[in-house]
Amino acid sequence: MKAIRVNEWGKPVQLEDVPQPTPADDEVLVRVRAASINPFDIAVAAGYLAFMASTPMTLGTDVAGEVVEVGKNVTNFKPGDEVFGAVVLHSGTFAEYTTPKASELALKPKSLDHVYTAAWQTLFDVAQLQAGERLLIQGVAGSVGTYALQFAKSAGAYVYGTDIPERADLVNQLGLDRYINPAQERVEDAVKDVDVVLDLVGGPHVQESYNVLKRGGRYVSTLAMQMPQEEPERLGIKSYGFGAQPSSEIMAKFADMVDSGKLKVFVNRTFPLAEAAEAMDFRGKTTIPGKVVLLP
Repeated sequence: MKAIRVNEWGKPVQLEDVPQPTPADDEVLVRVRAASINPFDIAVAAGYLAFMASTPMTLGTDVAGEVVEVGKNVTNFKPGDEVFGAVVLHSGTFAEYTTPKASELALKPKSLDHVYTAAWQTLFDVAQLQAGERLLIQGVAGSVGTYALQFAKSAGAYVYGTDIPERADLVNQLGLDRYINPAQERVEDAVKDVDVVLDLVGGPHVQESYNVLKRGGRYVSTLAMQMPQEEPERLGIKSYGFGAQPSSEIMAKFADMVDSGKLKVFVNRTFPLAEAAEAMDFRGKTTIPGKVVLLP
């Protein structure tokens, strides 16, 4: 089968022929129909998670596709089922076939095709948000931020968001309570004592995010697996790196929200699998909201 491989950290990815995987007892063989590109995948290819993985490896996390075969212990899926989910560092999804664990999959939303359902896993970072809380999303109009915004509003939160001016109209239409243009105003002047910050940008925005959290608040970054704890402890806040694990139950909940019209999904552009390197470069440069998706 064809797969996008990382042979050396920080080097361009390669399209290669590799053996088709065989599912283990708790796994499902999935024919990949769509696989979206996340910042996590770009970080893996760059070598930032080399302590957790080794090369050569097939890249990719999000997946939407069709079940071809199930392991002997899998009872909740059967060949022909259309599924979506996330495979974390054990069987890449930028390929024609992948073998996620059954616990990493759910039946895809009936109202959407495979291109759109490849996007859902990134919503889980804010799944614990409670009604009445105040949330700041750094990078609210990106492919992750637009979904986080919608989920937060459906949960009854008040949402602040930062992003570039070209994207302000979209997030305002999705129900953002307060748009902030960091080029024109300091975030610390616009936001104070929020309960949660979801940081999709990083860099200097980390300390900025810490500064606007109330004591006991939670900072979540999708750009690191672990965060230094000295400064958060001094400020009396919690700081978490991206470490969410896929859950069939949560993904099924989001599929229901898609079908009921409570969540809108955005796709920026699709690329064939062979153009994965170009797609990853495009993903890093585009200012248009929505997922960048590979089609094997």
